[in-house]
Amino acid sequence: MASKAHERKRGAEDPITRRSFLQKMGMGAAALSMGVLPEGAAAATNRRRADQREGRTMKVPMKVEYEFVWLSWVASATGCLKALGVDCGPAEVAGYSGYAFMLNVPTGLHPSGPTAFDWGLLHRGVSLLGRSTLVFHGAHCPCEMKSEAEAKRVRAEMRAAYEMVEREIAAGRPCVIWGTYDPDFGIAVGVEDDTYLVETFRRGTDEPQTPIPYDGLVCPSGAYALAFPTAIGVPRRQGDREALRHAVTMLNYKHGDPQYANGQAGYDRWIESLEGGEAEPHGNSYNAHCWEEARRFARDFLARVSTRNRDMSDALAPAIAAYGEVVEPLDKLTDLFPFPDRDRKVDDPQVRAKAIEHLRAAKAADTRAAAALTAAAGEWPPE
Repeated sequence: MASKAHERKRGAEDPITRRSFLQKMGMGAAALSMGVLPEGAAAATNRRRADQREGRTMKVPMKVEYEFVWLSWVASATGCLKALGVDCGPAEVAGYSGYAFMLNVPTGLHPSGPTAFDWGLLHRGVSLLGRSTLVFHGAHCPCEMKSEAEAKRVRAEMRAAYEMVEREIAAGRPCVIWGTYDPDFGIAVGVEDDTYLVETFRRGTDEPQTPIPYDGLVCPSGAYALAFPTAIGVPRRQGDREALRHAVTMLNYKHGDPQYANGQAGYDRWIESLEGGEAEPHGNSYNAHCWEEARRFARDFLARVSTRNRDMSDALAPAIAAYGEVVEPLDKLTDLFPFPDRDRKVDDPQVRAKAIEHLRAAKAADTRAAAALTAAAGEWPPE
């Protein structure tokens, strides 16, 4: 889950403590996009069934590495795309998908903020990087399994997600899945007897990556699987232009649940939670590390877009500088709250006062960055 920089920042803190990760996600819409069937789907299915009869394990043929960053969707999608031959890193995936420009802050700072939004907004960026997407997203949370009828419905959705992943594994392609050990994204690299074989943040913590039963995912908001069936050609300049426009969309995202606040209102919600002593230690520290990383990815992604498109360098320079000014106070915020804040530093009024100063500075810079990025996106010349 974490880079070396994150490990250094945590010091003596336990690098991963993510149990009881969410109380709710604030999502649940169903989405099933069938896309294009992979080549040789029938043959792959026949091989898969033969493998099942013979009790064999199916795994993708290539090495797949989970990227150790805080935003687990970015970590997982990057690992899958790189394994499939896409030349990218976490900053590109966060930038093209728009994740780098999201800010979603829940009341009380519980840990759902970095993942409790419409993931469908992220998928367009994958196509800009050069892969099509195939998505399953169920409508029911496993927490709804209070009766046999409900349990049957939820298991059917989880089975459907598993079967989609199984087909992709048979075709040699890894997938992103939701709920690997915690409410967290991971990579499915194989299947075996109705279980997922995965690569996750546990690879970096020496915890065993045990097979996960298809109906054993910890997945508030329902089963989710994201596959990348085919390569598609998008000129890099076109992708960069569309990424800037999509970034503006993400800057203006509004969550449908009032417990979440976005953009500049997200900073206000964060400050209010600290002022009122309502911020949860674990969730507050997790939000701090995730959103600092997101803004760092925003800065780095825009710098790369500027380098590739020299005619846009002057237009992008103010946004790049402003995002750098956002990262600085947010980095100081993460120093105040090492994950998972077992010492409950968030309970100290003096620490909270310093944190509020950093958040106000970050908000001011983020406001400038958003305005500068919106202006730059509007200046991109027509092709």
